[in-house]
Amino acid sequence: MKERPTIQRSASIKAAKAFMHAHDPDPNHALHVCRNSLALFDAFQDLHGLGKHERFLLEAAALMHDTGYANRPMQHHKGSRDLILASGLEGFSSRELAMVACIARYHRKGDPKPSHSEYKELGKDDQETVTKLAAILRVGDGLDRTHSGLTGLLRVEQTHSLAILYVQQNISSGIDVDTAKGKATLFERVYDLKLEVRSEG
Repeated sequence: MKERPTIQRSASIKAAKAFMHAHDPDPNHALHVCRNSLALFDAFQDLHGLGKHERFLLEAAALMHDTGYANRPMQHHKGSRDLILASGLEGFSSRELAMVACIARYHRKGDPKPSHSEYKELGKDDQETVTKLAAILRVGDGLDRTHSGLTGLLRVEQTHSLAILYVQQNISSGIDVDTAKGKATLFERVYDLKLEVRSEG
């Protein structure tokens, strides 16, 4: 996918943040999930091989992943998808919005499937990108299951079959660690790596 100038990305992210603040009842959680998700993206750069534009899509999806609480609280992942698709958000092409909406939709619940209408409308390469980024977002979201902002990624150690996420916690939270592990299934399948999460206090 064609890279866009930094100034354009910045304007688009500003629009995504404004959308987040308008619709997400807990924007601080979204901001923390975004930080952890981007840290994961950067740490696994050699693994996923994606570039600045895909990082931008992940950032936008992470910021807006919980906006669906405004219209579909019991299925907020689908609500987020629907809101993003209908937003006409300034600075995003229709293709980018479709990808961001799908990434946000898959931050929880079912994995991407060819039978899912919005997902199947994407090209094959875009589907692959969405799946890779959704896998990262799920783990980033899991690291803040408590919505406390207390768990942050420190570093990653990786072998050919295992990735260990070392996280720092201001207050120990087994919930965040356990949820990140529990949401790692898609990541493990997509990247063919077993994922462990360890707290360093």
